[in-house]
Amino acid sequence: MLQPKSGRAVRNERQYPHIVELAVATGELDVQLSRRIIDFHKFRQVEARHGRRVVRESQIYYRWCFSDLVTACDFAERFGGQLLG
Repeated sequence: MLQPKSGRAVRNERQYPHIVELAVATGELDVQLSRRIIDFHKFRQVEARHGRRVVRESQIYYRWCFSDLVTACDFAERFGGQLLG
């Protein structure tokens, strides 16, 4: 189940087609992971662009959207996410 199809998250997914989904065990990102994700974006000097939150089979996934494939692949490799596009 996806979040509603409106708002900034949907626009980000349309404008930044390389999407990485990251499964979150507790339903929320832990503080250390959040800081590492923020540092990843700062180091590459790219703005963090969030996509929709997805729930499938009681598992919650958060999405990050990127304009280029290389950065999206690096993000997926570093944080164990799945590249969708």
